[in-house]
Amino acid sequence: MAIARNGIHGSISGRTGDLISYELNGQLVVRTVGRRTKRFSPKELLNQAKMRVVSEFLAPIKPFVLFGFRNAAPPGSRVGPFQMAQSHTRKYAVEVDENGDPYVNPEKVLISKGTIAPPRNCTVEREGNRITMSWETIRGWGGDRLVVLLYDGDLFRDFREIGPERSAQTHSWEDSALTSADKPIHVYAAFRDTYHDRISDSVYCGAI
Repeated sequence: MAIARNGIHGSISGRTGDLISYELNGQLVVRTVGRRTKRFSPKELLNQAKMRVVSEFLAPIKPFVLFGFRNAAPPGSRVGPFQMAQSHTRKYAVEVDENGDPYVNPEKVLISKGTIAPPRNCTVEREGNRITMSWETIRGWGGDRLVVLLYDGDLFRDFREIGPERSAQTHSWEDSALTSADKPIHVYAAFRDTYHDRISDSVYCGAI
C-alpha cells in the first residue's frame, strides 16, 4: 500500500500495483516490480553473488562507511553514500576464487572517500592488546586528524573517529577488545580535516 504524504498532491511512498515509490536524497524515485519467468543466467547468478558478499562485508560497518562517504555524493545525487561504497567495493574489491565463488578482498575496500591527502606509507603493528600505527607526513598537511577502523570482516569492529594530528606520524593505544578477537583484524586509516569537515580516501594499513 502506498502512502501519500502532505495530502493527495504530496510525495508518495510504498507500492502501487507494479510500481514502488520511495524518497532518496530528497528526490522521489519510482521503479517497477518485475515478474521474472526465465531462469537466471550464470553471469546473472555470479553478479547476484558478488552483490551478496559486498552487502555481507559492509553491513556490519555501515555506520562507519556512512561517516566516511557522507560527502562523496554530489548534491542532488540519487545515489546515497552507502550505495557509493557498495558500488566501489563491487567494482574494485570483489575477486573470484578457484571455485568460481566471489569474495571481498579487504585490502581493496574503501571505508572513506574524500579530497584531502590520505595516510602515506601507513604501517600497523600489534603487541598483545597494544596497537601502533605509523605514517609519513606530507609537508603542508599537518593539522588533519587520524581516523581508524579495525574490522575482522565479521563481528569485531572498532572505530576511532578523532586520533592524533597527521604531523604526529605515529599513534599507539591499548584495545582490550582485542582479547576476544579470533580472526585477523584489518586496519584502515584516513585523515579528517575537522575544521572544514573533509576526509581523505582510506588506505589499508595491514592485518593484525
